[in-house]
Amino acid sequence: MDNLNESLPPPGRGAQGVDLLLGAFSPRALSEIVGPWSSGSSSLLVALISRVTLSGDRVAVVDATDAFDPTSAVAAGADLSRLLWVKCGGRVEAAWRAADLLVRCPGFGLVAVDLGDRHDQSRGASSFCRRLQRAVEQSDATLVLRASRPLAGTAAALVVSMRRLAVRWIGAPRPTRFVGLVSEAQILRARTRSRSAPREGQCVEIPWGL
Repeated sequence: MDNLNESLPPPGRGAQGVDLLLGAFSPRALSEIVGPWSSGSSSLLVALISRVTLSGDRVAVVDATDAFDPTSAVAAGADLSRLLWVKCGGRVEAAWRAADLLVRCPGFGLVAVDLGDRHDQSRGASSFCRRLQRAVEQSDATLVLRASRPLAGTAAALVVSMRRLAVRWIGAPRPTRFVGLVSEAQILRARTRSRSAPREGQCVEIPWGL
């Protein structure tokens, strides 16, 4: 299961790393973070949640597979007092409905929908995503969908694909302790006018640490 505590944001975030990606997620738009288990996709979502809560805004996490780990989110810098956690017990359709409701509620800076790696996550995804796109365009929120593969199609303004490059271990005489991983984020789609945002096709390497 690709859960939200797979690895934490690196301590020294720079403009050419995760901060560059976090700045690409725009309000009033649907964005996607895609990648399989242990790719860094959940870590990127946690980093975004941390950034939004620390800015003073509220976040709603719609957790389709009940994988969110509050302890790891706090370690990544998230303020849980500004976070609403919606557990869906593996019911993907319930997650879609909760997202549709929350994105229409004022007061959230970010609505994050984590579908995990459910094999049935794509069932009805196209119509749900178009509905969510229309809803978020009428709000002030940033809407982010995390899944194992792209689901939103043209409804997504930004698609970031994550893949694992390396796993980091330490220990002597042989490595025995897992300390993080290195991911590559590739921008599959970027419909934005911001000059500082990453471009389509651009790749960013990110070292994640526990």
